[in-house]
Amino acid sequence: MIKLLGTMIDDSFRFFIIYIPGRLGRKIRSSYYRKRFKKCGKNLAVDEGVIIENPQWISVGDNVWIDKYSILIAGPMNFDGLIYKQRENKDFIYEEGEMVLGDNVHIAPFCILQSHKGISIGNNGGLASGVKIYSVTNISNKPKDRKAIVCTTAIHKDSAFCSGAIVLGENVGVALQSIVLSGVSIGKNSFIVPMTLITTSFPENSYIGGNPAVKIRNRFE
Repeated sequence: MIKLLGTMIDDSFRFFIIYIPGRLGRKIRSSYYRKRFKKCGKNLAVDEGVIIENPQWISVGDNVWIDKYSILIAGPMNFDGLIYKQRENKDFIYEEGEMVLGDNVHIAPFCILQSHKGISIGNNGGLASGVKIYSVTNISNKPKDRKAIVCTTAIHKDSAFCSGAIVLGENVGVALQSIVLSGVSIGKNSFIVPMTLITTSFPENSYIGGNPAVKIRNRFE
């Protein structure tokens, strides 16, 4: 009962501070999450309208800016009884469900980061507005029985998922409205052009675009 009351008070306080504008709101939110993140560096900025679920699974470095109306969801997901396809990512070195943001990372407005399997973003990484990163997504068929009917809802016993941690290396830029799906790694110093769909991994220094994405050229010569 005491734990439930504490949760209700915390939820009410979070609801109150989420939309406070300006420097005061940013200061209050940053102070609130600094105490609740698993790890937190210096100069955290959390803008108005940001929603963060399970902050105890999130670690951030120095000078991290989580911009307006972004959504960060961390923590492992229970797959018991669900059909899913696992995509291993040996580049992810943290616990399942963790979200790790390096130094000087900017999450621009209206981004979504869903880290049920894990997301890490290296130092100097940037996500432009509307970028979506999903470590767990629905798939359209059972992996071993394409005749079987599956549902595209997270709460149905016949839902089917693909899951895998996502790693964006150091100095990776992801441009407007791009989507990164489960189990992929993007090597350091790479750039993803606007409205790109990432379903496979790419080496460092890649300039990437398309649906599905391909390497267009080296980013730096």
